[in-house]
Amino acid sequence: MNDPTAAGHGQEDNFLDMPGHLLRRCHQIGVAVFLEDCRAVDLTPLQFGLLAALERFGAMDQASLGRVAALDRTTIVVVLGKLAQRDLVTRTPSRKDRRAKIVAITEAGRALLAKAMPLARQAQERMVEPLSPSERAQLTALLAKMADGNNRLSRAPHSLPQA
Repeated sequence: MNDPTAAGHGQEDNFLDMPGHLLRRCHQIGVAVFLEDCRAVDLTPLQFGLLAALERFGAMDQASLGRVAALDRTTIVVVLGKLAQRDLVTRTPSRKDRRAKIVAITEAGRALLAKAMPLARQAQERMVEPLSPSERAQLTALLAKMADGNNRLSRAPHSLPQA
């Protein structure tokens, strides 16, 4: 936790102990660790997440992929553009709706994801290193509960693809 001797520590309004501030710090640390550990594959956390989602769920339209990854429309377009430039994904017009784009992972994308997966796992392990195994499980459960319980508040709510 933060330094208890710091001025103002223990006050209810100390922003340093607020969950939002701590989540932001952990996100900042997580991105830095991921980028460092995954430097060899040159993927950002968002790029990795989209490739992993496509590998797990298969090809889907951009809007559905955005919902799976909980990313807004603008972000998904930018990130997919970068992946497409590297031939890691393809985007083709939907047969059902020509305005919609179907996104699929390429063989090059699969190969890079296979290299990235152990590096991403390593980054995750580094992130939770200060925690015991039971604390890790508890943290994951609490974060999932918080994300699921507040999903409706997101500008890009998460949902899984329909079967």
